[in-house]
Amino acid sequence: MKMMKKISLWMMSLLTLLFIAGCAEQKQEQTTAETTTEAPAPVALEGEWQAVDFRDTLERTFLYYYKDAYSRLKVTEAFEDVSPTLTIEGTKVTLTYTADMNKYFEFYAEANKDKIKDKAEAAKVLAAVAQRSIKKSEDLSGTYNDETYIYKGKQEGGVLDTNAKTIVFPDVPNIFGILSLYVSSKEAPITYHYEINGDILTMYAEKVYNENGLHLVYPMKFKKVQK
Repeated sequence: MKMMKKISLWMMSLLTLLFIAGCAEQKQEQTTAETTTEAPAPVALEGEWQAVDFRDTLERTFLYYYKDAYSRLKVTEAFEDVSPTLTIEGTKVTLTYTADMNKYFEFYAEANKDKIKDKAEAAKVLAAVAQRSIKKSEDLSGTYNDETYIYKGKQEGGVLDTNAKTIVFPDVPNIFGILSLYVSSKEAPITYHYEINGDILTMYAEKVYNENGLHLVYPMKFKKVQK
């Protein structure tokens, strides 16, 4: 009986050790597999890229434009359906988008009700401002329907540098020629650094204020359009 007990205990100990060793080996194999998994290969830059998470870009932009939370929310919501397209052909980069200006005109009329009586007047005033702004540049163009308040914008002149990993636009990307997607429309040309992770291209411009150490980042994220 003593011999049988010793064998049983020995067998249990052996099985326990084998179980622990097996788990350790499985965990090591899993860890090795995880660490050796390669990142998704970047896709070709040439072609069309559709904006994703564009609301994040808007929120970062309007955080500086509008000091109160209500205004930031209303303007962000006004353009949350905008989804720009980035087209790359060789070193040539073009940005296009369609923007429904209805909600923004309503907000503008509300925010300036001491000067603007309604949305229609707001539309007329802002369309005039936009037209003057766009005429100043050879790279900005668009079509505007003054009945539906739909604007289709086009921004050309972007230059891709794959060595520096930059995209430089002669004018700051904007909506309707009046709402710059950066801290200011005057800081042109504007340089965006870019990086690619799989089929996602992220380009971002930065602004640093040396006097107070404020560091602002303006990103735009795009997903490759597969055809």
